Amino acid sequence: MLYSRSSWLFKACESALAATALLNLLLFSLEFLPFGLLQKYGSYFGYVLIGSVGLALLSSLLYSWRWHRREPITTLRSPLRHAWLQALIRYWLALSISTYGFAKILKTQFQTPDFFLDTPLSSVDGMSLTWYYFGYSYPLAVIIGLFQIGGSILLLYRRTTLLGVVILLPVMVNIVLINLFFTISVGAFFNSVVYSLALLFLLLLHGDRLRTVFWDLMDHLPRIELCGGWVKHSLRLLVIAVAFVSLKVLLLIQPSEQTLKGTWQVEKLIRNGRVQPATAWLMDNRAWSRVYFAGNAGCAFSPNPYRFDWGESLLGSYAFDSLHNRLQVNFYSGDTLRATLSNRTADAMRLQGVLGRDTLEMQLARLHR
Repeated sequence: MLYSRSSWLFKACESALAATALLNLLLFSLEFLPFGLLQKYGSYFGYVLIGSVGLALLSSLLYSWRWHRREPITTLRSPLRHAWLQALIRYWLALSISTYGFAKILKTQFQTPDFFLDTPLSSVDGMSLTWYYFGYSYPLAVIIGLFQIGGSILLLYRRTTLLGVVILLPVMVNIVLINLFFTISVGAFFNSVVYSLALLFLLLLHGDRLRTVFWDLMDHLPRIELCGGWVKHSLRLLVIAVAFVSLKVLLLIQPSEQTLKGTWQVEKLIRNGRVQPATAWLMDNRAWSRVYFAGNAGCAFSPNPYRFDWGESLLGSYAFDSLHNRLQVNFYSGDTLRATLSNRTADAMRLQGVLGRDTLEMQLARLHR
């Protein structure tokens, strides 16, 4: 790339990323301030940060504009300026991303407080789910951390910068998507986006080489001739079409039951003509409080109204005839429930049936959550 005659847009992007890098490096020391000080003056730090970012971006735009304007008429050493700015970007990325890598290895990231473990799964937010999922396996966290550290080390050398970018960019894009769709904190999302944009900038510096490797470079095997190019194009399309159509056909052959699918609360349970008290589930696992219908995944009858436990619940598969309102549940324990549904609406129904030697009657109400 000819740096001496690069466009203003290129200089502006490079200068903005370098200014962001410099600002981040200057603010890095804030991490070591006492927690009480941060808690007391945290709101002021936010204003300082916003003002610093605005000032850095404005300064970078003015700097790049002046640089680009004077470049044709002066003997400024533009290549050396590019080298300094890109070095600042590379070293900043290496410091920032490797910090996250060491955080995973030293167990300061992906650590879930014990009180979250007693929270119902339906009440856990996206960030807590993400933290518990990635923290469940320490070896996985270490592997991700090593990728971040290894890629950061490669960024510190010009010869291996491209390899470091190729390693780190997929990792960072994945983190951006996780931060976005699992509602991770705004600060983490902003950092991941900025890191990804900086890595993308470093990647595009090698656009010619990448185009040669991924587009122009071909293997030396002989060309396969198949009655014209349209046959090959048809085969390529067929491969993708088969992948989609095969799954679509399976869904049509084995449709998932949708009428009962969901969670139902047992408002009233009558067994052999006797109404079961609301606290019966504490002593009897067959005094159900919740019924879960999950389509092809089967069903579960749970006694606990507050949480689901595999060991105390009765699980099985079911078939529902919506035309005649007949339900048959084949439990994995070997028992079979044959029942009829009546007064069925989208939110409530009455179940009457026989399970073994017991007659059952349940009034069910759908839980919306």
